[in-house]
Amino acid sequence: MEISIIGTGYVGIVSGACFAKFGNNIIFVDIDKEKIEKINSGITPIYENDLEDLLLKYKDNIKATDNYELAINSTDITFICVGTPSRKD
Repeated sequence: MEISIIGTGYVGIVSGACFAKFGNNIIFVDIDKEKIEKINSGITPIYENDLEDLLLKYKDNIKATDNYELAINSTDITFICVGTPSRKD
């Protein structure tokens, strides 16, 4: 399955790496160019035990971009994994 994940924080990156482990192709989308470069190099932008190993092992199934349109239009499903404010303002 082709999966896009908007947001490469803890929820997004860990979920995507696990989906890749089960044979899915993942496109991460983020506005942070540094995170995009790290993910495309197999480097995790956060620390989670064994996460970097997963990113490296399934590197061929994972890519990152800042192009929302490309990611959404070329995948079967999109997960939005961005921070949600807890206050009204």
